Amino acid sequence: MAFSSRVITLLNPRKERLSMACLITRIENGFISANISGVMRLDDHKALQHIARQIIATGRKVRFLAILENFQGWEKGVDWSDIGFFVDHGNDIAKMAIVGDKGWREDVFAFAGKGLRATEIEYFTPDLLEEAEAWVHA
Repeated sequence: MAFSSRVITLLNPRKERLSMACLITRIENGFISANISGVMRLDDHKALQHIARQIIATGRKVRFLAILENFQGWEKGVDWSDIGFFVDHGNDIAKMAIVGDKGWREDVFAFAGKGLRATEIEYFTPDLLEEAEAWVHA
């Protein structure tokens, strides 16, 4: 089942930011694209997981493109230790392409669990955005 623009609107009316950090720009055929800027909040993370669960429920594997712009890390003072989604659905994410400044590469890999699950996860610098999108769709 493909997600239509109507579904995008229901999930994120007028493509508004879920918070100051996350803007979902596209959802279609198992693909999610999001721009993340500033500090990534736990609520943003949970909203992305919710959308991924909806896609997984249709029998599709998720392909995720995150574009980090002026990224400042993850919200402090909250409990990021819930790994339920990772345990239940980690292998339902086919690929993750993250685009951002190279200084965030290792932290992002640790956060995403690269090497701890079957998901292919790659990091691209902003000048390689088109390559990142092609890779995540391949």
